Amino acid sequence: MTDKHPVLPPEEIPAIAVGSMNDTHHEEVALVNALGALLLQAVDGNADIPAITAALDEWIAHTEAHFSRENNMMQEYGFPPPYAVHAQEHSSALEGLKEIQRQWNDDQNVEQLAGYVFNSWPQWFQMHVNSMDNVTAQFLSNFVD
Repeated sequence: MTDKHPVLPPEEIPAIAVGSMNDTHHEEVALVNALGALLLQAVDGNADIPAITAALDEWIAHTEAHFSRENNMMQEYGFPPPYAVHAQEHSSALEGLKEIQRQWNDDQNVEQLAGYVFNSWPQWFQMHVNSMDNVTAQFLSNFVD
């Protein structure tokens, strides 16, 4: 981790077979790293609550669009039975992220949000990309770039 990429360096994002999915993953990691930088600043005693809230909102909006695009591609190109498992994983992850957002909006607990951003999310993200997204991209690469 570096100051510029405090949560996940872009080179640690697993590459998969569909370029547009890789682009989306890089966009998401950039948003998370921006939020992570704000959280580190807050832990150091210089919290910008409105900026953290805005960064969290932007990340959630991006994640909603990200998951929706992937789900739509899987449906459009007839991704086989794993579709339901992958779509459910998206639903669960998004609900967890929205719960973190609700908690943040209620109490602005920097440590709690930082725990999710720096620990829970990177582990989930890398596992999800390496497994479900990798399999999905292998299938979708027959139809899209």
